[in-house]
This record gives sequence, structure tokens and C-alpha cells, in this order.
Amino acid sequence: MRWNTYLYVVYSILLVAALPACKSFVEVPPPVNQLNANSVFTDDKTATAAVVGIYSDMEFSAPVSIYLTLLQGLSADELASTSYDEAFQAFADNTYKPNNPYVAAVWALYANIYQANACIQGIQKSAALTAAVKDHLLGEAQFCRAFCYFYLVNLFGNVPLVTSTDYRVNDTVSRTPVAQVYDQIITDLLSAQNLLRTDYPTEQRVRPNKWTAAALLSRVYLYTGKWSNAEAGASAVIGSGSYTLSDVSSVFLNTSNETIWQLMPVSSFFNTQEAVTFIPFVPGLVPVYPLRDGLVAAFEPGDQRKQAWTDSTTIDSQTFYYPYKYKIAGSSPLNEYHIVFRLAEQYLIRAEARMQQGKLKEAIADLNIIRARAGLAPLSLLLNAAAVTSAIAQERRIELFAEFGHRWLDLKRTNQADAVIGTLKPSTWRPEAALWPVPQAQRNANPFLTQNKGY
Repeated sequence: MRWNTYLYVVYSILLVAALPACKSFVEVPPPVNQLNANSVFTDDKTATAAVVGIYSDMEFSAPVSIYLTLLQGLSADELASTSYDEAFQAFADNTYKPNNPYVAAVWALYANIYQANACIQGIQKSAALTAAVKDHLLGEAQFCRAFCYFYLVNLFGNVPLVTSTDYRVNDTVSRTPVAQVYDQIITDLLSAQNLLRTDYPTEQRVRPNKWTAAALLSRVYLYTGKWSNAEAGASAVIGSGSYTLSDVSSVFLNTSNETIWQLMPVSSFFNTQEAVTFIPFVPGLVPVYPLRDGLVAAFEPGDQRKQAWTDSTTIDSQTFYYPYKYKIAGSSPLNEYHIVFRLAEQYLIRAEARMQQGKLKEAIADLNIIRARAGLAPLSLLLNAAAVTSAIAQERRIELFAEFGHRWLDLKRTNQADAVIGTLKPSTWRPEAALWPVPQAQRNANPFLTQNKGY
């Protein structure tokens, strides 16, 4: 169903009002005091509510629920912008500056990290929680911290590594080398994987389980060049028997068995911010964030993903395509949740990890599973390493477009950003733009924070 103008405007107002304040570390509230800690972590129900609150904040606030997709898609070669908002246009041109409010909004992932740290601290100190609940909640909080740090370190490079709620320490924290941040991410995920159960504590997979931690861990291993670990991790998720690839038409429904983890909307009527953001809310309007022509042209003939996951509108003989993975802005009951991890990525992770180890036929076999679901012919098992590398990049580009910035991160980690983005945006691209600037407000509040090169 298409969204009417009135409800769209109302939702937009609510969304803007809900954006988190771009607070510095010194402005984060003091740690949970003894009275509050005793109150929150003295029984399973209130402790669970504290952890679940992290997911609600992720979905209600913009950094996770839309900005990680929108801003990275604009930065890469996925999305264009017809917005009058110069701060958004700066991402489409890769000319963002330290005072850009949306850069600051993404930095606000530290608010979720603070929540996770407070939960970890409270759970570990509590002697009142039942053992099973305590383990699972601790694993969930560690997973959430790792998830936030994964994006911060990939978007900003060296970032402060904060694992406590001591505001006196956070007040003067400096930036931590990327490798050390990744070490903490891996430590958190290994612990979470051991603590979390294989089943989901709630219906519709809205809280992480063991395989959610394993899915992120396999991605982290891929990004850090630990190929055998990435292959083993992805194989464990694939072989768990908990997930199957859905038909392309139902991948993004909240009942999809492909989903590993999804965020539940906080409203009883609004589905996802992707649908609100990408689908023109009045017929005949140019999409605010249309797909770039290069991405549209990259779909192979007969690829069912183009028909199922994109839509278009034609204005004055010009056709504009836009993401259509999420199709419902509002409905009751809700039919679409915000999918964060799904099985298809694990096949693509394993394919790349296998290719890097010289297991070309096995890598091609994984790609062909994804291609078969899209209605495409299988690739030849005789492709050489260069052809397999290219095929992996192609499948990742098409399968994961407009999802959490996969394309932007892929271009950077494979050292293709200069060639691809530089060719697409020759007048505005510069290599330093591969990292976003540290928000100026944060540096003003904390003199120990240095700036990225070029800003």
C-alpha cells in the first residue's frame, strides 16, 4: 500500500523529534547508581527490560534504523539524492564535514554502547538473576556493544574504546587503533556466542541468539582477513538448520525464515523507516533517494531481485528506480520488521572466505545458491580466481544493496573506493573521504579526540 501525505508528514515530524541528541561523552549521564542498579538487576523481568531497551532505542533512533543504510548508500554508488537538505547531499557528494549533523547522529551509536556497558556491568554484579537468564542477557549486551563498534570502527577508523560507564574516564578518552577495537569486538562476540542460546527468547527473532553472534563474528573475521575462521563461522550458521533462504518476494517479511535477527518497530502501526524513506509517498513525485543508474544497470537480465526489490516511477519520460525491499510504511498488524542479519549474507561471506583460500569450486557453489534463488543461471565451476572475485563483488552488490551500507564497506575494505567512487564522482571524491570526520562537537568537548586526515 502507498502512504498518504498526511501520515507521512506526521511520521516525519515524529522521526525528527526522536533523533538522539549528539551528546559528547561528558554529557552522557553518570553511571547507574547503586540504588538504580539494585532496582534494575534484582530480578529477571526488570533486567530483561533493560537489555531489550537497547533494541528499542536502536529501532526508534535514526543511527541504526535508517542512517546506517541511507548515509552509507549515498556515500557509495547506490543512492543519489534529490533532497534539499545540504547535509544529506554532502554524503551523496562525499563532501561531509565535521559539523554535519548526520555524522554526529551516527556517532551517537555511543549512546547504545553506554546502554550495553551499563547492562553488562549490572548483570555481572547481580547475584539475584537466574543463571540461564543472566547468561543470555550478558551475551545479548556484549553482542550489542560489538555490533555498534563494528560500524563505528568501519566508518570512522580509530575510535574511542569505551567499555565502562565511568564518565570521568569517558570525559578524556582518546582514539583506539582499529586493530585493538576489532580485538574487543571479537572478544565480545566469542563470549556472546558461548552465552546465548540457540533458540530465540521471543517470537519473530527480535532478540539475538547464538547464531546472531556467530553471523556477526563471521563478518568480522572476513573483514579482518581471518579466512578460515570466517568460513567456519558462516558454515556453522548455514548448517545450524535454523534458517532457509526465502523466496525473493518474502525475504523482508517479519515471518521470513531467512532472518537471523530483526528489530521490531516501536510503533504499533509503522513498519520500517526504510519504506517511509525510500518509497515516494505521493504518486508522481521523484524519489528523494533514487537508485543510481549504475546499480540499476548492474542487474542481470531475468534477475528476480530487480522486480521484487526495486520499484520505479516515470516523470517526464525519465524513469527513477528506488529501493523496494520494504514495501509497507504503515499497516496493522505489522508485516515488516527491520532485518539486520539474514542467511544470504552468510553464503556470500563463506564464498569470499573460500575464494581467498583457493577453494574456487566451493566458492562458486555458494554463489550459485544465491543466484538460483534469484532465478539466474549457475556460474561455471571452471572460473578462475579473478572471475570468482568479480562474481562475489557482483552478487554482494545486488543481494545486499540498500542494507546497512554493505556496498560502502565492501568498496573500502577491498580497496576499490578510489576507483569506483572516484570515477562516479570525479569532482568531489578524495581518498580521505573513505573515513567520515569525527564530529566537531565531540572534539570541542574532549580535547583528546583527534580528527581524521583531510578534515
